[in-house]
Amino acid sequence: MKYELGHIDPWWDEHFKTFTYEYLPHKDQNMVREWESQGYRNLHLNGAIHNLNDSAYAQRFFQHFPWTNQGASLFRMITGDITPNHKDHYITYKRVFNIDDPSGIWRAIVFMEDWKSGHYFEIDDKPVVNWKRGDYVSWNYDVKHMAFNMGIEPRYTMQITGVKL
Repeated sequence: MKYELGHIDPWWDEHFKTFTYEYLPHKDQNMVREWESQGYRNLHLNGAIHNLNDSAYAQRFFQHFPWTNQGASLFRMITGDITPNHKDHYITYKRVFNIDDPSGIWRAIVFMEDWKSGHYFEIDDKPVVNWKRGDYVSWNYDVKHMAFNMGIEPRYTMQITGVKL
């Protein structure tokens, strides 16, 4: 299966909203140029990130995914943030964990709050909306996906990456 839908019983409070989130330049500038050529200009072409990795906060999420070499980041997308349809390249992840063959890599996003109007996620050409806090989508390394926030409230997700056992 290319992707999976699931649910984690929420244990977290709203502390994740207090973290410092940073907009970083996208790591694949060829992809950014492609998006801009498609008309995606003058937008935040990604969300803001807060890296967690080895924190106790991330460890609680890692328990739910039977993967090795796990890494985690929180993402916040404010009104107008968009990540157009793409496949992840895992540039940093492959370098950090010395991975040549990405076919075992999986990524998951856990929705930190219930769905709000204007929040959107799409995986393999299938929309995901109306999620509940704790719902997640996980996918194999080369599945296309997109996300955006056209709503008026921030959209928060936990992103987990690892090699599926």
